[in-house]
Amino acid sequence: MLNVILAEKPNQAAAYADSFSKFERKNGYFEVQDQVYEGQTIITYGFGHLVELASPEMYSDKYQKWDLNNLPIIPDKFKFVVSKDKKAQFKIVSDWLKKADQIIIATDSDREGENIAWSIIKLSGADVDHKIVKRLWVNSLEKVALPYKKALKNLKMVMLTTTHSLKLKRVNTVIG
Repeated sequence: MLNVILAEKPNQAAAYADSFSKFERKNGYFEVQDQVYEGQTIITYGFGHLVELASPEMYSDKYQKWDLNNLPIIPDKFKFVVSKDKKAQFKIVSDWLKKADQIIIATDSDREGENIAWSIIKLSGADVDHKIVKRLWVNSLEKVALPYKKALKNLKMVMLTTTHSLKLKRVNTVIG
């Protein structure tokens, strides 16, 4: 079984990796050697906003030049993109998410963290309908605040309706 832990940022992934018995840092991810989960465990991560909403000019040429008459801009379907400087890391994350049997969402446990995780998962093309998806709930990156190993053993199942955060992000973009 391949377990992929998706962290929001590199320092968060490193903090999680430190809670395991043994790990090795690789290019864009950590390989964990520990018996917390059955099979192989990988911790990978985004940085900044790995996946972003497309800018208006990506929807139509009429938005190339700003014009008050074009407002509000409400597309029929929102588009998401990966900026050029983040494509290499997105490919690493995406490849692991597609291979995973179990995805553990370990981004910040707030609305923005949920949005970041689900935006990455959705754009990666990982088929979450055929994977186990769980959530790590932590409120701090300080080890004294929470023993990560204990939290990593007590994950919560994810109902796929939690993708509501993606919809909220779209509403936030439209409303401002």
